[in-house]
Amino acid sequence: MPSDTDRHNRSDDVPGHLPAQPAAQYGSDHMAQMLRDMAFKHVFVMPGSSFRGLHDSLVNHTSNIAPQMILAPHEMAAVAMAHGYAKATGELSCCILHNLVGLMSGAMSVFNAYCDQAPILILGGSGPADPAKRRLIDWAHSAGTQSELLRSYVKWTDEPSTLAATFDSMILAQRKAMAAPRGPVYLSIDAGLQEDEAPGIVPPKAKPARDVVTPPIYPNMEALEKVAEALVAARLPMIVGGRFGLDPAVTAPLSRLVEITGAAYQDDRNIVCLANSHPQNLNGDKQLRGQADVIIAFDCQDRVSFMKTSSDRSAVGKAATVAEGAMLVDISLNDYFGNSWTFFAGPLPEIDVQIHADPLTALTLLLQRVEALVAKADPARATAVAARVKELAAKHDALDKAKRDKAAAKWDSAKPILLERMTHELYEAVKGDDWSLVVRNHRSWCDAFWPIAEAGRYLGGDGGGGVGYGVGAAVGAALALKGRGKLPVAIVGDGDYLMGIGALWTASHYEIPLLLVVANNQTWGNDEVHQREVAVMRKRPLENAHIGLRMAQPGVDIAGTAKDFGLWARGPIDDPAQLAAVFAEAAAVVRAGQPALVEVRTGLR
Repeated sequence: MPSDTDRHNRSDDVPGHLPAQPAAQYGSDHMAQMLRDMAFKHVFVMPGSSFRGLHDSLVNHTSNIAPQMILAPHEMAAVAMAHGYAKATGELSCCILHNLVGLMSGAMSVFNAYCDQAPILILGGSGPADPAKRRLIDWAHSAGTQSELLRSYVKWTDEPSTLAATFDSMILAQRKAMAAPRGPVYLSIDAGLQEDEAPGIVPPKAKPARDVVTPPIYPNMEALEKVAEALVAARLPMIVGGRFGLDPAVTAPLSRLVEITGAAYQDDRNIVCLANSHPQNLNGDKQLRGQADVIIAFDCQDRVSFMKTSSDRSAVGKAATVAEGAMLVDISLNDYFGNSWTFFAGPLPEIDVQIHADPLTALTLLLQRVEALVAKADPARATAVAARVKELAAKHDALDKAKRDKAAAKWDSAKPILLERMTHELYEAVKGDDWSLVVRNHRSWCDAFWPIAEAGRYLGGDGGGGVGYGVGAAVGAALALKGRGKLPVAIVGDGDYLMGIGALWTASHYEIPLLLVVANNQTWGNDEVHQREVAVMRKRPLENAHIGLRMAQPGVDIAGTAKDFGLWARGPIDDPAQLAAVFAEAAAVVRAGQPALVEVRTGLR
């Protein structure tokens, strides 16, 4: 662990020699005060001259306390941190970006947050709109409608032209962001309005962001009754859980619904709603949807999991299509989300029953109706359900055994290290803690080797597939969990790590406890898998699949780069026998309040 003399002097984050300011003097003073009224504890920033007025006010008017500025070395990292922070808290987060160039740099992370429905208030400095107030550099940083850069992938934008309009826009922005389905909003704040004197103004009182939550949307009860009847009568019902798995309250009613109906269960991609050890959890069974006669998806982002046809272009491992005549039910707010600019939502699903509702509210009400129906059902139904549950449990055990048997043969000998072994040893190092898996690599995740008992333990994927999310999001989530008795853990690939590496400085400087594991396969693994698939389909040499993808000769000293940023770091670890001791040491560093990184040499999966 770095000594005090090795670390940065953080006293420079606490303002000294503050001038006496009993009241706000400038437009940006009022804006800073409004951010405090909204109850933001932190704002993530990448500095820029277009919000120099607001920056000054956050330091000298609100003393860099509630909110505290968290400095990121790149806009992409700043937005990713805000994204992870929002998911870890379930609340609105805030970041501030420089004018056009800063907004362009952060745009990919904004797209991720949009697809992931993460509520973020993004403030962007702009202008000044009045040409008479522009310095020479301001002309290059000004645009007629700055928000055009990301209007297609945020929920709402505004570019208010007066100070009073700016106050109203800040309040409306938090309402828009927090209304379901949630998402990022962008507010362009004029540099001139920030820097103008504005004494004696009384802005409207802003509510804390956590209190600006609309009541849940209730389902159509007639449709819900139809679904309940179908579930109780089904030969093989299937339930799919989606993004509402960020909420720990999901697991109890979901478990009860799965058990009382004898349903087979699967998680949507990049989420955990039901314990992966649950005997009816059949994650990984690619034939299940072709066997079920009723399929209900709660809040699923990837609705391909219950559509009638598959668009999978892989050479191997195609999933079964839905059985003819199966009843398909979507319970979500998906139709209220997004626009026509991106095809993110996928192809049109062939849904039989669409219920627009808050998914957790609908789950709770559906469970009540199913329980009432089951109480009146023929006793023979209970016998049939028990037999089905026994069959599902046997399938669950077989899936689990197959995963373990596959890894067993090379458990101790594989070099590079098996991802299954790495996952297992990391879990063993933190299983006694109140851990939170804030980021994981979705393609290489080893479900059977990390028990997850409930929703909310894993914070889900990046949303839009933008590489570079992992480190920033992990740092933001870990900051949100700091002081809450949690041990944040993240697993990222080497490519994702290298794109977001600057966020390590933020973790080090602000002493954010985080256990970050980099699975270093020295290649852009996702794309190498694709190149292998294309080679198989076209009958071309697999030996060429790595060209243009491998990050070797020279390899990157990942642990060394982390040390340069001030982190405790070890690696590369290429002997599986060393993992337990290194992970235990890293976990101890995190428990002591510091970030730690372990680099593990792994292969493709």
